[in-house]
Amino acid sequence: MGEVRELVDRYFEDLNNGCNNLISCEDLYKSIGRGDDLYILDIRKEEDFEKEHIDGGENVFWPYVGDFLDHLPKDKKIIVVCYSGQSAGQVVSLLRILGYDACSLKGGMNNGWKKGDLPLSSGCG
Repeated sequence: MGEVRELVDRYFEDLNNGCNNLISCEDLYKSIGRGDDLYILDIRKEEDFEKEHIDGGENVFWPYVGDFLDHLPKDKKIIVVCYSGQSAGQVVSLLRILGYDACSLKGGMNNGWKKGDLPLSSGCG
């Protein structure tokens, strides 16, 4: 239990030091264009993901992220995408406490990516 406490303390220390665990849509778009080694985890409902998503994203509806932890890469930056950024922020907190390098897409899909008129894919990803 002490290890979990240390991880939680480190998470909040990072927050106190200015780490907001967010990535802007513009910065994510540039990272994708450069071919940076990212893992995009889209936690929206499957039907919304299939309608439109960021190219290369993987869909796991947020209630099932805990069941999917063994499939998440520990060696890549994980970008968590939801509708507005709120649910993604909660998932990012969990992932960071568990030792993943994760951040949330600022504004999520609706108030960030789509508002910025950035490219979308459709289908199962």
